[in-house]
Amino acid sequence: MSENADKYRRALEGFSAVVDQVPADKWSAPSPCANWTAAHVVGHVIGNTTWISGAKTGEPANLDPGAAAGDDPAASYAAARDQALDALTDEYLTKTVQGPMGEMPLDQLIGMIMANDVLIHTWDLAKTIGADVTLDPQLVEDAYNGLQPLDAMVRSERVFGPKVDVAADADTQTKLIAFTGRTP
Repeated sequence: MSENADKYRRALEGFSAVVDQVPADKWSAPSPCANWTAAHVVGHVIGNTTWISGAKTGEPANLDPGAAAGDDPAASYAAARDQALDALTDEYLTKTVQGPMGEMPLDQLIGMIMANDVLIHTWDLAKTIGADVTLDPQLVEDAYNGLQPLDAMVRSERVFGPKVDVAADADTQTKLIAFTGRTP
């Protein structure tokens, strides 16, 4: 398994742990992501997992968060996660796929976007349900360092909102969350 695929797998493990904590009455709770509920956050992550599993299945990604989450977001997520994990093989990681920034090998897409996306949305989902979460410190460090050079692009593409100011001595997780436009 590549380093990027391993990061993605670890990010999914963290996200899964939070999904497992979501009570039935919280799926419709508003999230830190504008106009999204807890179910939408999970549906968005599901959509991105279908992008990955599509390298193996040939199926297009389901990028509609509400439709992807369905009536049982936890079950929909578990199924999509398992299909994405099945695609993390050398055969598919080297396959060229269409990503949001053009064509690239699946492994590169996972490293540039997907692992970070899951990591950040783990925090969003935890915040939505009132859970405390400490994200994988190495993934946080890698995401924070990897996103810094992309600052202008992620602002112009409206990937993230404006940065939130935090203390210079804040921990890296706090800095990452603030960098992505969220209030830690």
